Amino acid sequence: MTYNHNFKLERGEKMKKKIVGIVVMGLLMGTVASVVNSVSACTGFTAAKDEKVLVGANMDWSHNFNMYMHFFPAEEGKYGRVLIDFKVELDMEPYPYDPDWIVPKEGMNDQGLFYSIFLTPYLLPENEEDKPIFYSDDPDYYQYALYAYCLAKCSTVTEVLEVFDDYNLLGMAEYQCFFADKYGDSVIIEGDDIIYREKNFQVVTNFYLSQFPEPPYPCTRYTTAVTMLENMNDLSVEYFQSICDATHQITTVHSNVYDVTHGIFYINYYNNFEKTLEFDLNEELAQGERRLHIGSLFDSEENHQPDTPAPPTGEASGSPGVDYEYKGSKTDDPDGDRIMYLFDWGDGTNSGWLKPSLMGAVRASHNWSERGTYAVRLKAMDIYGRESEWSNPLSVIMPRNKKINGRFLTILQNHLHQFPIIQKLLRLEDL
Repeated sequence: MTYNHNFKLERGEKMKKKIVGIVVMGLLMGTVASVVNSVSACTGFTAAKDEKVLVGANMDWSHNFNMYMHFFPAEEGKYGRVLIDFKVELDMEPYPYDPDWIVPKEGMNDQGLFYSIFLTPYLLPENEEDKPIFYSDDPDYYQYALYAYCLAKCSTVTEVLEVFDDYNLLGMAEYQCFFADKYGDSVIIEGDDIIYREKNFQVVTNFYLSQFPEPPYPCTRYTTAVTMLENMNDLSVEYFQSICDATHQITTVHSNVYDVTHGIFYINYYNNFEKTLEFDLNEELAQGERRLHIGSLFDSEENHQPDTPAPPTGEASGSPGVDYEYKGSKTDDPDGDRIMYLFDWGDGTNSGWLKPSLMGAVRASHNWSERGTYAVRLKAMDIYGRESEWSNPLSVIMPRNKKINGRFLTILQNHLHQFPIIQKLLRLEDL
């Protein structure tokens, strides 16, 4: 038997990726756990009546409105589906994970299966040590997103539970999953605990029903949704939109209603329930794989791009490999829309779209690995995807040589004749 050293390394790297994946998901879902009742507080609900099943969901997220609908047509072994995803661009420290991480927040497949995820307080699942961690090299599954994998592979809630039972769920320590299917089944997966639908409806927000099974509930949005569903006379898209309206937050980016029975979904943007976009999933999937910016779908001719920002401020010179912080001043949007900012570092990379502070400024750090001169620029984007022009650049120089102590340099210059080797090197440098 030949010992394969490369295989050992590859296996070790994959295990490292899996462990990092758990950390990533924990950081992503948990860094804002202390504020889930305000800035990152989503609401989900479903109801079934007369062979019709609807699902409603508010996406409340204060850090990022740069969200997309990603359509994946059916292929061998995978159902067709749409996922709403966004790039991780949290302006938080520390930032130890991949800045290109894409998070699939919710979606529906062509079999009538829906899912969404909800932030929760920290609660580590137990009895998971003997199960593998989900990881896939297939980008369709977003590497670590077991729920996205289920949307591609499962058609019912029962099938989802069978898949979840096979994997270690330690990455769910600070979020829970909500699944519903066209047969009226729905379930909240907390990790160790599974909350099944008991009435003709089910609601989920940002607390564990296993810990608060009876009122009073620690979330007014949950209570509002339950009350409205208990008093519902007609199961309709309009009524579900009214529940989304009643439970929305100032941070609600979009509100969706899914008719999982017929494969149709509806979107309202930034709490504007006067304009609704309707999508037939099968028709959209027939157009091939696409990723559409949600805000741009609601853009109008009357909308204006943000004003061009002023040049960034920060260190104009430094050393390669050292982090330097740069600041962008607040710019204005003619329509009063919320805006985000993007730094172009001049080396082929950028900061990703960043949320400004309460005062409107934005900060980001960067380091350059190579010596050279870089043009650092800034631009703004509004909630509809309209971008400003780039600012004038800030020239940042990464000097060819590190700074030498001034006193030492003076001594060296005065006694250069005593160092013939240095003289020779300087002559070579001038060639």
